[in-house]
Amino acid sequence: MRSSSKLSGVGSLLAVPAALVVALLAKVAVEAVPAQAWSQAASSVGEGVGAGVDVLARAFNPTPVATAKDLGVPFDRYTVKDEFGREIEFYVSTPPAPPPTSSDGQPGKNLPLALFVQGSGASSLFQKAPDGRIGGGLQNLLLREAKGRFRVMCVEKPGVTFLDAPAQPGSAEGTTEVFRREHTAERWTVALRAALDAARTLPGIDASNVLIAGHSEGADMAAHLARACPDVGFVGLLSGGGPTQLFDLAMLASRGQFGSANPEQAIDDVYSTWARIEQDPDRIDLMAWGHPYRRWSSFIRTSPLESLKASAARVYLAYGTNDRAVPPESAELTRATLVAAGRDVVVDRREGEDHGFSKPGQDPSAGFAQVFAGLIRWWLGD
Repeated sequence: MRSSSKLSGVGSLLAVPAALVVALLAKVAVEAVPAQAWSQAASSVGEGVGAGVDVLARAFNPTPVATAKDLGVPFDRYTVKDEFGREIEFYVSTPPAPPPTSSDGQPGKNLPLALFVQGSGASSLFQKAPDGRIGGGLQNLLLREAKGRFRVMCVEKPGVTFLDAPAQPGSAEGTTEVFRREHTAERWTVALRAALDAARTLPGIDASNVLIAGHSEGADMAAHLARACPDVGFVGLLSGGGPTQLFDLAMLASRGQFGSANPEQAIDDVYSTWARIEQDPDRIDLMAWGHPYRRWSSFIRTSPLESLKASAARVYLAYGTNDRAVPPESAELTRATLVAAGRDVVVDRREGEDHGFSKPGQDPSAGFAQVFAGLIRWWLGD
């Protein structure tokens, strides 16, 4: 694969920091409990759950293809076919043990569902630690913070398989052709929608109370999925973008993030690279900023802010003021635009924290745990 940009290594900025991954593998693994155009893509999956769930209820097999015990993680694995005919793998946390009951000892109410969307790159949702244990990413930390109050689900990206661990997390360098072809904002939205619709049909799930949340690239996808699922009432963007990833790149370049001492030249380089991408927008062998042209042409042309404006969801934004992967201005621009339009927006501004809500010398999972706790309080109202 060829790289057309001096900034090709920036893709790793969008990944969860390595220290946080290590901490999550070592500390956050939860013991398993037995048991065409963007507008066309959005409109094709954006007419609510309704008929889509009815179809899936007939076609989706609610029996896990692998149990939490089989996998060694606190999630059961399911598969569902999306509208492109792809088999989408997704995971749903096992019911709390014991399951919730009412005061008279009868089975309690169904639990809300939180879908967490991971950031960029082709790493699996689950990783094997050096000692052989299998741990998970941020979905495991969210599950720990759930404390039995809701179920957590996550979706493996098409082209990624269980325990995949590429040499450059957060980047598409060295990944499979299948992943580089499949990973666009439109096709990822369709996969996420299929998995979410299927999960909402599972026993014990309250399909009427769903949170979609994501980190970094996953935050952008949470916005797009909220647009595609107009009956979802809550969306959380953690260290996410705003108008477009092109704005994010230009802002980072203006701060010398890409190593140039000349901010004006660095910004020009961003737009020159984008002009080259536009000439070959579907190429998966040409790379820029750590990802193929096909990925950038899709994500840059889709706006998380516009997706949020087109959704009906309440919005939660969290960002660190020292984020060097996504400029904090993106979150504030999103906030200002939505608030001016009369939307319900809550912001958690984390002073001095980075893209992974961490500070030097701090437990790398501590900030995320606080962010998740605030997100959950906002969503569940407790």
